[in-house]
Amino acid sequence: MLTVSLALAILAVPLFGGRLRKLAKLRFAHPWLLLAALALQVALFGTDGGHTPLRAVVHLGSYAMAFAFLYLNRSIPGMWLIALGAAANLIAITANGGVMPAATHALATAGIPLDSGTVFENSSALRDPNLLILGDIFALPKSLPFANVFSVGDLLIVVGAVVTIHRTCGSRLVPEGGREFVPLLRNGGFVRLLGAQLVSNLGDWVYSLSVALLLADRVDGRSGVAILATLLIVQYVPSAIFGVVFAGPLVDRRSRRGLMVASDVARGLAIASLLLVGEPSILHFYAVALLLGVFGSLFQPALLASVPNVVEPRQVVAAQSLVSATLHVAVVAGPALGGYLISRLSPTSVFGINAASFLVSGVLIGTVSIARNPRARTVAASGLSDLREGFRYVASNRLARAILVVVGLVSLGAATKTPLEPLFVRDVLADGDVLGAGGRIFGLITASWGLGMLLGSVTVPGIARRWPRERLLPIGVAIVGLMVLVVSRTDDFSTVLLAWFLAGWANALGNVSYETLLQERTPDALRGRVFAVTEAIADSAYVAGALLAAGIGAILAVQDVLAIAGSVMLFGAAAGLVLLPSPGARPTAADKVDARDDAAPPAAQAGAGAS
Repeated sequence: MLTVSLALAILAVPLFGGRLRKLAKLRFAHPWLLLAALALQVALFGTDGGHTPLRAVVHLGSYAMAFAFLYLNRSIPGMWLIALGAAANLIAITANGGVMPAATHALATAGIPLDSGTVFENSSALRDPNLLILGDIFALPKSLPFANVFSVGDLLIVVGAVVTIHRTCGSRLVPEGGREFVPLLRNGGFVRLLGAQLVSNLGDWVYSLSVALLLADRVDGRSGVAILATLLIVQYVPSAIFGVVFAGPLVDRRSRRGLMVASDVARGLAIASLLLVGEPSILHFYAVALLLGVFGSLFQPALLASVPNVVEPRQVVAAQSLVSATLHVAVVAGPALGGYLISRLSPTSVFGINAASFLVSGVLIGTVSIARNPRARTVAASGLSDLREGFRYVASNRLARAILVVVGLVSLGAATKTPLEPLFVRDVLADGDVLGAGGRIFGLITASWGLGMLLGSVTVPGIARRWPRERLLPIGVAIVGLMVLVVSRTDDFSTVLLAWFLAGWANALGNVSYETLLQERTPDALRGRVFAVTEAIADSAYVAGALLAAGIGAILAVQDVLAIAGSVMLFGAAAGLVLLPSPGARPTAADKVDARDDAAPPAAQAGAGAS
């Protein structure tokens, strides 16, 4: 696969304005390390003999040589992606005793025997594999040339090789890279903000999984669905109302740092209340969900509005990409961590861990200096005038209006899709085996989407330097919608995994694009209210989508409902292309409102006081 991909990448160089002769100038340090690593793998995979401890050591040793080569050539563009892919493969191989685990469905799709027993296979179907998500879970069908199985790590290695070739040749396909993340990681305040988000997001995933499993164990299937649906409504409906009416004005009027710390403490105490009773009632869970929704609607706009106050203006895209990445890491690691904790600890202990995660987040955020322009505190005279001013700005600002429409349609489509994914897995991918293969498959496709989002978050800054985010947003939404349509028409697990990986990447591209557009183009004095309205629209659309899924899911096949969800997202992409202002378009009078408040970077505003 790597050889064919490299050949195609080289052939594509002239199509994107690159010059192949520049490849002759590419020089590698200590190339013998890579050649030796390849020679060891050829010897392993090309000779008779099954898996032995010695062969496992040699296999791992070949990776050690490859890593040494990558480290010595780390200054070459794309090498970090190749190293990341190799690391993912090495982690999977090490976790399984020197063998790359392979999914049985992938081996079957590629026409590879499950266990030949006579050669050292590149990957094998193990009885109880560890970290299968990093193993060979994708496949090229046996009907195609070079049919084989491959992993997420292999995909990253291919992408890294393409980046190396096209960057070296000066192609337009791959934007010129930069070191956007390095200065951010030297910003202590931003790093603490990032750490707080990571801890909190992981805790949220662990808690959500714990509650879902605990309630599912208490009640029968139909009642369980109704209870979980009601839990979502109790959390998101008040969140949408409180976010618009109270959270936005508070974020623009009060200390954003103080509001985030208070929100974390309140949410931590709400979950800690579950520790005070032996077996929390369903009403108790509803009350906790209500508090999580209300204080979450206060925290999220405050966080999004604060990012431009913590970093330099030119760093906003990279900073928001890293903030989004913390959620994506939680999507990948949260279910696995939650499953492990639930299997080892009591539900009470798991609730205690999540309560502690909010308190840790609050302590970290409390140490961050969030500088703001002092004029932001005196823009409005009352809560009612705050509301009017916020709605007036959103209604008159073309960019804000367009983003609200796109976010609403995408949330509607996503909420229509999400409740039906377990049914799709059960009926289409797992042949009715819910607790066995169904659970593993659902975990794999969820993690595949999360891995795609994580990669998307890392690559957005480079892409945004080449293409305007006003176009990246609808492109990302269109790719997600298209992938949902693809999944609705297939029963092949490998296709679903790959489609979800691409959809996750595009999901991150769209999210970071719209969030950073609002962060950069909205005056600081109005940013909290604009984000509060955006979050409220997303929450409302999510509830509407869940109700829509419940209604049409009883009438149509699950594949048809997924197709409807994908179509709604494609409609959102089309709306974005029509409604979003053209890149470089002149700002309207509304766009210029109080824009002078944001003229100075955070460093220049530091003297105005931190909040």
